[in-house]
Amino acid sequence: MPATPVPQPLRSLPADGLLADLLAVSMTGVIFYTPIYDPAGSGAIVDFRFEYLNPAAQRMMGMPEVPAVTHNEQWPHSKAHGTFDFHVAAYVTGEPREYNINYQADGYDNYYRLAARRSGDGLWVSFTDTADQPRSPVEVALRESQAREQAARADAETQRQRFYEVLMQLPAHVAVHEGPGLVFTFVNPHYERIANGRELLGQPIRVVWPELADHGILDVLERVYQTGEPFVAAGLPVQADFTRTGRMDQAYYDFFFLPLRDAQDRVTGVLNFSYDVTDVVQARQQVEQLNQELETRVQERTAALQESEARFRIMADAAPNQVWAVNPDTTIRYANQAFLDFVGVSLEQYVATGWSAYLHPEELELAQHTLAEAIRTGALYTLEHRMRRHDGQYRWLLAQGAPSFYPNGELYGYVGSAIDITDLKHANARLTRTNQDLDNFVYAASHDLKQPVDNLAGLWAEVRRGSRFADPAEEQLLVPMIDDALRHLRTTIDDLATLGQAQHTSTLPAEPVSWQDLTEEVLITLEPQVRSAQARITTDFAARPTVSFNRSSLRTILLNLLDNALKCADPTRAARIHLAIRQEAGQPVLVVTDNGVGVDAAKYGSELFHLFRRFHTHTAGTGVGLYLVNRLVEANGGRIVVESQIGQGATFHVFLGRA
Repeated sequence: MPATPVPQPLRSLPADGLLADLLAVSMTGVIFYTPIYDPAGSGAIVDFRFEYLNPAAQRMMGMPEVPAVTHNEQWPHSKAHGTFDFHVAAYVTGEPREYNINYQADGYDNYYRLAARRSGDGLWVSFTDTADQPRSPVEVALRESQAREQAARADAETQRQRFYEVLMQLPAHVAVHEGPGLVFTFVNPHYERIANGRELLGQPIRVVWPELADHGILDVLERVYQTGEPFVAAGLPVQADFTRTGRMDQAYYDFFFLPLRDAQDRVTGVLNFSYDVTDVVQARQQVEQLNQELETRVQERTAALQESEARFRIMADAAPNQVWAVNPDTTIRYANQAFLDFVGVSLEQYVATGWSAYLHPEELELAQHTLAEAIRTGALYTLEHRMRRHDGQYRWLLAQGAPSFYPNGELYGYVGSAIDITDLKHANARLTRTNQDLDNFVYAASHDLKQPVDNLAGLWAEVRRGSRFADPAEEQLLVPMIDDALRHLRTTIDDLATLGQAQHTSTLPAEPVSWQDLTEEVLITLEPQVRSAQARITTDFAARPTVSFNRSSLRTILLNLLDNALKCADPTRAARIHLAIRQEAGQPVLVVTDNGVGVDAAKYGSELFHLFRRFHTHTAGTGVGLYLVNRLVEANGGRIVVESQIGQGATFHVFLGRA
């Protein structure tokens, strides 16, 4: 290793004479440096120390005659721009060197010409600064080129940031995997939520989701990376530990895997785009289950009938998600490939044409007004509308959007997605018609069966009066069983008749109804049950004393909710029931709270309103009441939310819809 050069004491710079005068009047900046060597002893020059700046250099650099900083401290980007290496080469070789640079860093933005030459143990550097001089055509062209390059980089970064914001705002699960291990390099908030605290970024997907190793979906993801072929699937079942409790839950997803490529068209990763359609699939399954249950129960209860109702088929195939973005003035900013494939045009054509050309004329004004109002108020955008597909057919879409903002808080526009719900709407229409047919059938069947059952009860009474069992023990066993069976059959037929009658009354016009008057009327009917349960019933109707609703339907709703609360009273304590009315978004909500035995609503909440479904066997009933309440509420555009735990009572929130 060469010995580290030892700096010699700097000869005093001439303080007078021709050289001093020349340096003083020179319009060229002059610097005298001495080298600073690597303290580790490698012999390498790591910096330069300022020893002297002439007046011109002081003026151009805004520094004193002997600056206290070093060369690299003054210009941290000197190494990156090559100027430091120029100084080192001039000193080490001892040969005169020249260097031209457009230095745009460390607070400088000028074109410099430098000349350097070693003198003894020091380095003389003279330079010119073109800040106050006319620029040459070459320099002007160079600076303009650099400006264009910077503008292009800034524009690219802006586009990248905007696309990032679109991905972050999408109401879908988005992730980017890179490399053969499919390592997470990006996830949006929706994906983070389903990961439920799992460490994602920098982790291979098989490490993050080990329970999916034998599922097959990870194999598909790897195949997209290996082949470069995209993958699209709708409604795939996925079993994973979403709650991170060791329990495998099943969900349904629409998947879209897109290979990502570099400038050489090599696959570097995969875009993972998925959409949770569990609610849609489960809704279809629940409808199918309900239809099957209704058919089975009707067949069991009406064994004298020979014909059976046709089964319902509901096919709700989820279409690939369509992603869109609009400007604050509602003009189109972006549409993804699925959207463009749907309308059958390029992005440029779609932007130029506008979305109004594809909307159904009957929904055009509503769609424009809804989006404009959402933008004006900053609210979420949700709308069902028809849109013309590339084959000319109008399809129903469910569009949802949310506002997107610049970092400074200014509205960037709206981003959202749309899914094809045409099949679901048609299925719902068929279901509505079928339900109406079924209601008519139940109504007619219950009335037709009422007379034969009454006749059977009369005949049984005559048999009991005119006959005796040979075996008294057998009489004591069979007679109560037959009486109970006839009573249960009559109750079931009466409930079915009530169900059919209520469906007819649900279409009757609304009228002003006083909550207090209606409650008093219902409590008179339920007086024996109230007395038996030692119930205390309190009310609070101050928020909305009167509601506009069909009185007969509202009486049926209140009667069955109170009857249910009384039946489910805890036998170990006196029943306490509270009725209240509150307003939510201008909609009246009936709240019924009790301290009864309760039910596990988190587990069985969706089954509470199934026909003939019962959760407590210690009380009489057929399981028709809550089903009837739910049908009447939904027929009016409302819904019911139940909060309950075993042993802690229950609270029914009845959103009355168009009231």
